[in-house]
Amino acid sequence: MSILTLAALGLGLMAGLVAGIFLAFSDFVMRGLALAGADAGAAAMRGLNHTVYGSKFLLMLQALPLLALAAAGAAFLLDRSDMAAWLGFGAVSHIALVMLATLTRNVPMNTRLENLASDALGSATYWPDYVSRWTGWNHVRTLGAMISCVCFLMASAA
Repeated sequence: MSILTLAALGLGLMAGLVAGIFLAFSDFVMRGLALAGADAGAAAMRGLNHTVYGSKFLLMLQALPLLALAAAGAAFLLDRSDMAAWLGFGAVSHIALVMLATLTRNVPMNTRLENLASDALGSATYWPDYVSRWTGWNHVRTLGAMISCVCFLMASAA
């Protein structure tokens, strides 16, 4: 098994782990936080948002497209255009559906929730909309990570 094949498998594993974490939030974490009520749910979500910084999850989330593009470049240089294409598609999916949704949708909502921490009424008013919209965009991130995972696994078979 070549180094590139192992790299593609590793990228597939990373993307699968990212997809799994996003899926957990979409499937039951956000519903559980919503059931906890606005005060407790918002406080718990703020805590989760604080702990994501410096986590292994965030490292994988940010490193994945860079590693995939590097592997795609190496595959292209080694005349493995089929593998390079799958790796490139996986990187593009991660950037377009995961990173852009995160940076333009989920993070701004997290920032607004954080800024309402000292405003109990504002936080309680915002919370139902936050849960609904944040979860919707998280579905997009889940799908993007799943597509990336499939692309990286296809690259490993190419």
